[in-house]
Amino acid sequence: MTKNKTADNIQTETAQSDKSSGKKNHYLRMMIVTAVFFFAMHLTFVGFTNDDSYFVQLRQDWSSLTELLLFRYRTDSSRVLSEAILFTLIKMPFIVWQILDTLICILIAHSASVILVNDKYDKKNYLIFGLFACYPYMHMGSAGWICTSLNYIWPLAAFLYALSCSMRRYRGEKVSGGAVRCGLIALVFAANCEQSATVVIMSFALVLWFMIKEKKSKWFEITALCIGIFGLIFALSAPGNEERTAMEAANWMPEFFDLSIFEKARLCSVFVFEHFVAIPDVIFFLFSLLLLFAGIKKENKLWVRIVSFVPLVTDVIFTSVYFVIDFIIGHKRNYDFSFPSVYMTDAKTAFIQLSEVAGLVIYIAAAVIVLWNVGIDFNEKLISIWCVGVGFAVRMALMLSPTMFASWHRVLIFMYFAFLADSYLLYKKLDKKWQKYLVYAVIVIGIIANLILTVGLQIRKAGM
Repeated sequence: MTKNKTADNIQTETAQSDKSSGKKNHYLRMMIVTAVFFFAMHLTFVGFTNDDSYFVQLRQDWSSLTELLLFRYRTDSSRVLSEAILFTLIKMPFIVWQILDTLICILIAHSASVILVNDKYDKKNYLIFGLFACYPYMHMGSAGWICTSLNYIWPLAAFLYALSCSMRRYRGEKVSGGAVRCGLIALVFAANCEQSATVVIMSFALVLWFMIKEKKSKWFEITALCIGIFGLIFALSAPGNEERTAMEAANWMPEFFDLSIFEKARLCSVFVFEHFVAIPDVIFFLFSLLLLFAGIKKENKLWVRIVSFVPLVTDVIFTSVYFVIDFIIGHKRNYDFSFPSVYMTDAKTAFIQLSEVAGLVIYIAAAVIVLWNVGIDFNEKLISIWCVGVGFAVRMALMLSPTMFASWHRVLIFMYFAFLADSYLLYKKLDKKWQKYLVYAVIVIGIIANLILTVGLQIRKAGM
């Protein structure tokens, strides 16, 4: 036997040692909880509503799936792969999608565990479930369950699975040929949607840099980057883009073509910020709280401790003001959002929007400062900041589309999961039990809010 053991042998010996010592497989338990939770939630969903009902009728008008996809590509959408699955699923009973989408949720939990925890016997696997279960899943039904999930949550799952393969390669673990092939296929699917293609490019560019820096094999990461670039070019060069943009502008934002790039950036920034503060957002609050807990540990840097209060204070102030104005004074009863005014035609509108732009800039600057200063090394600092940056950049890119307002909830998915990923990294820095208990309490509130919003909406739809 050689002196130097392979990573595979070490992992096998560790697993055997853990089993013999009676350690529990928390990863497996987390996966079971994830499967039960999301399948039970999916069983409450009402199918073939919103845009799904339109696609059902459209599919009936075409005898050939290939011809339909070509028509859609020429006149509307470059998302050929997701629409191929869409037009197949809408001809099947809704339970088929419910099962498949539950499997997608399980894949997300698995991939997140591999990327962040990397230990079957670590109790933080349950944190993966808790954070994921906070995500307001109602967003995936905003334009119809099947079409929305295929354009957002499925590409996210595909991207995370491919990223988990890359992370295992980076750690020196053996990745089977089958897993690598599945990872590449997943990347092709993820790159067929504009937002996820951008995420693939930005994320694997960073991973490739790490691979080059550590002098590791990088063919998978180069291939992933090329797939992402090709997917984005394919989307941007689709012949239906011009026609679709004109249709979207006519329906949702006729002022779009008259706006300057700065006005579009302002409107998109205001809309994004209002989403997280106009109505209490648990994930945004949790991320802000964890920034505070991590920042105040820097006892040798008073200024960092002071800055760490900024994100939470910003969130609380703006959310409180909106709560008073909308719910107490305005007697608002519906949990919904209003679109910001396109033009700042009066002093009140100008004050509100400029204050929110300033609030967003201050929040981002403070978050970046804290993440940089609490990171244990350069790699962690860069990853945590890059993560939030990717999520924010992808959402802000929607300012180039007339649907910067109309798409609202669902297009924030990558920002939400960036907050969740960084929340996990920040949680690992906590050393006080009361802080951990408070985080658990916020997560429980987030899960309850998710269930009330998602399941409650479906119950109301079923009663209509």
